[in-house]
Amino acid sequence: MRRIASLTLTSLLMLSLSPLLAHGAEPAKPKGSASPAVSVLTDTYGGVRMEVQPGEVKKETPKDGRPENKVILDRTKLKEAFGRLKDQAAGQPAVTAVIPSTESTVKIHIADAVLDEARQTVPGAYLLLQLPEVSYKLPVGFSAKAAEELKVPPANVTVIVTIKSMPDSALGTARERLKAAGASEVLPAPVDFKITGQRTNGQTVDLTRVGSAYVQRVLTLPASVDPSTVTAVTYANGEISFVPALFNYNQATVLSPGGGWFTIVSSSKEFTDTAGHWAEADIRLLASKLLVKGTSASEFSPDKPVTRAEFAAMLTRALGLPDNRGASAKYSDVGKYTWFAGPVGAASAAGLVDGYDDGTFKPNARISREQMAVMLTKARAYGSGLQGLPKTVDLSAVSIPVFEDGAKIASWASEPVTEVLAVGLMEGVTPEKFAPKENATRAQAVVLLKRLLVSLKLINPV
Repeated sequence: MRRIASLTLTSLLMLSLSPLLAHGAEPAKPKGSASPAVSVLTDTYGGVRMEVQPGEVKKETPKDGRPENKVILDRTKLKEAFGRLKDQAAGQPAVTAVIPSTESTVKIHIADAVLDEARQTVPGAYLLLQLPEVSYKLPVGFSAKAAEELKVPPANVTVIVTIKSMPDSALGTARERLKAAGASEVLPAPVDFKITGQRTNGQTVDLTRVGSAYVQRVLTLPASVDPSTVTAVTYANGEISFVPALFNYNQATVLSPGGGWFTIVSSSKEFTDTAGHWAEADIRLLASKLLVKGTSASEFSPDKPVTRAEFAAMLTRALGLPDNRGASAKYSDVGKYTWFAGPVGAASAAGLVDGYDDGTFKPNARISREQMAVMLTKARAYGSGLQGLPKTVDLSAVSIPVFEDGAKIASWASEPVTEVLAVGLMEGVTPEKFAPKENATRAQAVVLLKRLLVSLKLINPV
């Protein structure tokens, strides 16, 4: 039987994934004595440990027939645990709820009122849900977002955290998609997580995408990995997509603004026409991470010009943003069923791109270097916001190169060009020339994309 992969979430929440929990086993009980009926609290360094007892873990079988565990955290004990944190040192003290769950699906119920009270008394605290091989970190500040989304006071809200492994019925198709993409599995199965808000009347609202920050998941891998040949992906609607992630030995910190089926795969891609090219290493890296594709199975066409739609798609995929076809309807020349409608809409909704005064986007027009600088600047600010990094740059504190063709930079691109030069995302085509009107190439786009991801701490600096 599979077990829920361990996964850890920070920012909005934290979740920790490893190989899946065995089905059907009962929680272990201490020998020679009966387990207490309520959670036991113990003060620890930097927090309070709340041991949920086996008797508090219920086994249920919903309509789909997959057994699951249901855990309702003891409201009184949880409140007492957060109360003890007031005397802890400044920082991010935690209440660690240790839960003896055994099924491949786990649902943990938390009183939002307790989280909200903790948000006011110990605002930097968080609740760590620690299962046998899964941990999940939820900042107390999430309570306000939950109540706001459900439009009721925290006292009328229960936050439900659900973690489950992909069922066998769906695994075959997912593995076929991975194989078609030239990738192989590192983890045994994808894992999904969901956060739901439930009102006292039983009505529920999906809160998985509530908030404006990357959700971090720390996945424990079977062995140490090479960051250049592994990548995090999400599986949705039959498609495999790149997800930003940092790798450190046998751990992967996966970052995404929302939910989905997440897993880690291994991939290595080479192209015949990039051997010896100045951008060869970066092209190989991002292609192996399933972020960029070749123009054919064997060629990348590194010196081919990039279009506005192509670069918008690169940016949204790099940031892990889902397609948004509806948002592209504002552009008269972006058809609903074109390949670029989804990414252009996503880029537009995130404020990464602008159209023209006549209501067009000109998706097939070649992108100039100054246009690319504008999009990069907006993408950097947007990604910085999701990562909790500074969005603005103090241009007075850096030395900006002076180019002989600087006067040719359009007024609307002047500040963005200065910013991308200051933060090291772009440079001149020569020490003396920026070439603002020159069309950018696929190789240039990949190099800039890699620099953006590294600067935002979304991939390893390899």
